[in-house]
Parts: sequence; structure tokens; C-alpha cells
Amino acid sequence: MGLKIIKNIKKYLYWRLNRYLLEQNNNKLRYNIMSKEETIKKIIQGYSISRYGDGEFSLTFKKKGINFQDYDESISEKLRFILKSNLPKHLVAIPSALIKIEDLTKGDAYYWSKYYLQLKKKLDIVLSKNKIYYDSLITRFYMPYIEKNKNIDCIKKLIDYFENKDILILEGENTRFGLGNSLLKNSKSISRILLPSKNSYSKYNIVLKEVTENISKDTLILAALGPTATILAYDLCEKGYQAIDIGHLDIEYEWYLMGATEKVDIAYKSVNEVTGLINKNIEDENLKKEYESQIIKKYCKG
Repeated sequence: MGLKIIKNIKKYLYWRLNRYLLEQNNNKLRYNIMSKEETIKKIIQGYSISRYGDGEFSLTFKKKGINFQDYDESISEKLRFILKSNLPKHLVAIPSALIKIEDLTKGDAYYWSKYYLQLKKKLDIVLSKNKIYYDSLITRFYMPYIEKNKNIDCIKKLIDYFENKDILILEGENTRFGLGNSLLKNSKSISRILLPSKNSYSKYNIVLKEVTENISKDTLILAALGPTATILAYDLCEKGYQAIDIGHLDIEYEWYLMGATEKVDIAYKSVNEVTGLINKNIEDENLKKEYESQIIKKYCKG
């Protein structure tokens, strides 16, 4: 019990210090991060986006992996390169929680306060004070916020953007992005390429070749593959595609639809933060047929 109290006191002190610094307008001395609204606006204009969260940052400046991606020096090098890049029609996104915490739940405000204050020196090495970044938390639009529905109008604009488009989803096994909900309801077509849920970067060159040789550049690409998606979005943009590193948007949307107040499991979808990387069956036969009909390639073995 004593250890738990000490940990809670430390979290509180990080939060108080971070809040004080932000109230002193020190966010202006941190990073220039555009709002969710501006981020979505750019995507609707045809920009690709590579998003960074704590996992991507870990691979950027730590020589160890995260729970679904082992460390690889080439990943680290590419992630560092993209952070400094200025590719036309491409956005580099980092968490707005690094400069704004007042609208976050206590748990998220504590987490990001501690994260920033502990890792400030490392973040300042890989990030630029002068670069314009966009908000990587567009895909975490629901659960981290006190006011759960504050971002939904913004996200609905993104959903509208998916309408009447041919969409290719690059995802891990059991991710099943957009399956069974209205996120992609009015898209023209949906196809999927499946990669391993863990260490998807092992198939990076294969999937990049597959897309560039066989997929039309009119296709909108949604990548839900952790750090692999961050890099793919950049490389595919460079080759003339619009690619969105889409992350947890589907899971957050599921939580929004059910009015969840805490992270819960979703039937037939991988929810890494709740149940980890496990195989799940699709019990609904019609939904299963729909999903299987969308899969054009599988690169899931070793």
C-alpha cells in the first residue's frame, strides 16, 4: 500500500508541475502542434500522415522494442528521418498531449505529464522547435478526454471523406479495421492486405512492393500497423499515394458507439490494450464472409 501511495504522489507532482509550466505559456517553448480540426482538414485536402505516439518514440530513441514490434535499427533510423522530413503532401504528427492536458482525463493527464517531463531531453533531440507538427491523437479522439464527445464532429468529417473511395487497408491479423460498424459504410470498395500482428515490419518491403506494383494511386490507403504504418505512410506518399496512418481510430469509434467509459474488449477485433494480441473468431457468418471477401493478400507467416 505504501508503494502505491508513493507512486500516486509522484504522478500528482508530475501533473502539477506540467500544468504549472503550461499555465506559464511554456507550451510555446515546446512544439508547434496543429489542432485535430486542422489535421483533419489537411487529410481531406489529400495529405498523407505519419503519426508518432509513445511506442514510435520508444523505437526512435531507445534500443529496445515495444510489445508488438521488436527493435530494429532500420526502424529507428527511418522514424528519426521522418520526424525531420518535409515531404510535400505529407504530415508528421505527434501527440497534442505534449502541449495540452487540461481536457484529458486524470489518468491520461498524469501519464503524458510524466512522459514529457521524464523524456523532455530526448524529445528535444528528435523534434524541432520550428517545425509544424499535426495531432497524432486524431485516432485517439474519444477515450482520453473528459468530455467524451468533444471531437466527434471532427471525426465525422473524416468518415465523410471515406465516402465513395476505393480503400485499401493494411493491417495486422485480427485488427479488422472498420468491420461491422459505420466507419467505412459508404466507401466505394474495401480491400485488405494482412500482415503479422506482431513484428509487421518484417514484411515491410514485401507489402510496399505489393502496393506500388498492383494498387492504383487513386486508392486511399489506411494503415493500422503501429510503427510500420508510420513509415509506410511516408514511403507511399513519396510514391504518389495518399496513405493515412490510422492507428486505433476503429477501436475508439467502437467505444464511442457503445458509450464506453473505460477501455473494453471488442468482439472479433484485436484490442491490444485490453486482451493483448490474441486470435479471435468472427461468429457472425455473414460478417465473416464479408471480411474474407475483402482480403486480397496475406503475409502473416514468420
